Amino acid sequence: MKNFLLSVLSDALDYLRENLTTVLIIAGAVVAAIAVIVIIACCVRARRKRARRGGQPAAMQGTASPGLAPAEPVPEENAAAHEENAVAAETNAPAAGIAKPMPAAESSAVGDNSSIRQPAPLTVEQPAPLTAEQREELEKYAGQGRVTFIKPRPGMFIRYRYNRSFSAKLIQADEKVKRYYSQLKNALLAYAKVAPRVSWRHESFRYGRPSVAKFVIRGKTLCLCLALDPADYSESKYIVDDMSRYAKFAGTPLLYRIKNDRRCRYAKELIAKLFEAAEPSGHEEEDFSLIPYKDTQALVEEGLIKIVSFQEVALPAENGEQPLVEEEFEDDDDFEGEDFEDDDDDELEEVSAADVGGLMADDRAKLRVQQGETLSDKSKSGIINIDTLGQFFEEGEKVTLEEIKKRVPYVAKNVTYIKVLARGTLSKPLIVVADDFSLEAVKMIVLTGGRAIRNKKA
Repeated sequence: MKNFLLSVLSDALDYLRENLTTVLIIAGAVVAAIAVIVIIACCVRARRKRARRGGQPAAMQGTASPGLAPAEPVPEENAAAHEENAVAAETNAPAAGIAKPMPAAESSAVGDNSSIRQPAPLTVEQPAPLTAEQREELEKYAGQGRVTFIKPRPGMFIRYRYNRSFSAKLIQADEKVKRYYSQLKNALLAYAKVAPRVSWRHESFRYGRPSVAKFVIRGKTLCLCLALDPADYSESKYIVDDMSRYAKFAGTPLLYRIKNDRRCRYAKELIAKLFEAAEPSGHEEEDFSLIPYKDTQALVEEGLIKIVSFQEVALPAENGEQPLVEEEFEDDDDFEGEDFEDDDDDELEEVSAADVGGLMADDRAKLRVQQGETLSDKSKSGIINIDTLGQFFEEGEKVTLEEIKKRVPYVAKNVTYIKVLARGTLSKPLIVVADDFSLEAVKMIVLTGGRAIRNKKA
């Protein structure tokens, strides 16, 4: 047996020596075939992953959920006609609801939103009326961001609750907010190694690896969060809030709300303080405000707004012009429940004592007076008018009794207790520390972007 094996091995070696080229060709062909099989398998696997990200899991493709029948695919050449027919069907069909398919993601004018795209929903038709099981299933789809439109039954309308992304809020913001966003984004990109990134809730800016700035839109106000210590600006002209109690903002705890041109200018000053040691990037300014407005339905279909929940409501019998859709926003807010002290106050470039009474409620003005640390001394009292302070102090300066006695010639040097009264006009923000204020004076200070700080009573 041993001799036989040796003989076979010897014959094989002789064959290889005589036919080496042929053997190499065959071996190469086998390796190439294996490589092709591996590549095909990888492509199939990648396609299945894309299918799972873009809609249903691959295992569910072509199937419908219980009670929900999938709509038939529409050839591209008949898409326009199908759309017209769909509009007519929505007007006359008795179906309880139709979920429209989400089109392929489009590039947004806001920036790269690939990280916040939502999976395209299954196109479904619902029989009328909905069973409890079908409604529960449809609500589950809505919670996953897979439903873009619900058609109401005759005599009904749909009340939606939405969750908007940062990009959606910016697209639907007014031109002033977009202008502030553009100016401040250019100010941030003016420094080297700063890179922006858009997520669902905000747009962040990294300086190297850590995030040093974030844009957030709260209601209709653009907010800028910076990696600065809020305590350093507690009694400055910058009315900031400390967001360090939120884990996501531990690295950017200073929040500044951009409510007018003055605050936009101040925000640029804060950005300059943040990047004092940074090198300029040579960035050429761009107009980031050129973001066309889109309605809510379009943004839902793009995946930038999610339908959180919906409710079918009967139309009032006497109101035949009730819209088919009613919107209510339930945004996924990083500061949900937070009550900022000046959220409801619009800052003005100039305010007069004659008009201030109708611009802010007395109760609101009382809440805006901050408590100081210095004890009052009533040994010698004096008064001063707010327009006088505007005359002798510059924008953003801190006004104290000692500074008043130095600058205002007709305030007695022995005054120990000062009350601020409203008179004339004020056109600059001031940080006023005094022993007492009239409510009208507080309103004038606050409405021009300043602070009223009352000393402690002795």
